[in-house]
Amino acid sequence: MMKSGWARTAALVLCAGIVSASRAGAAVDSDAAFAGAANAATVAALRGAKDQRALATGAESVVRDQTTTVGVDLNAQTVKCSAADYSMPMLKVLIPNLAALTVLNHRNTKEGAPCVAAGQCGAALGPQSILGSGAGSERIPVRVVLKKVAQLDGAVCHVSLVETVTTEIRGVPFFHERQQAVADRAADDCR
Repeated sequence: MMKSGWARTAALVLCAGIVSASRAGAAVDSDAAFAGAANAATVAALRGAKDQRALATGAESVVRDQTTTVGVDLNAQTVKCSAADYSMPMLKVLIPNLAALTVLNHRNTKEGAPCVAAGQCGAALGPQSILGSGAGSERIPVRVVLKKVAQLDGAVCHVSLVETVTTEIRGVPFFHERQQAVADRAADDCR
């Protein structure tokens, strides 16, 4: 995976957004409200990081933007707090059907299926946010956006794919993003 300054900036901005939302948690009176605050901070952080990334790249274009309704099992095995591939425990929902909808690998290390995350687990956001109304199966809309990103570096153009998955489960917004370097090309191919 290509490491870059914008990726580090996005991670720092995302963490700051989650901390800000955590502080706002005292002002909200439900798990769903906290999740909404955390997601709003996360989305704002990611949009800011995306804007910085766009400035550092030669071009960004949408390859595919598709929303598909999929079945998801909601139980103690698929809805959990896990730090796999994160620096802190995050609320995750495992969605095996996500593999058929995506190009990139959205499975975290040692998880049983691809997943989406809602934010850092804590008193106001955790499995109870989803399972509080009971386990079961639901059909949810999952949006997958695949973008081609071209970053100029002197005489070389680094091309990568960025795939973003978004959904909402029982009123809680979820998100997952992966990036994969594809090829290096002549700079003129990306202007």
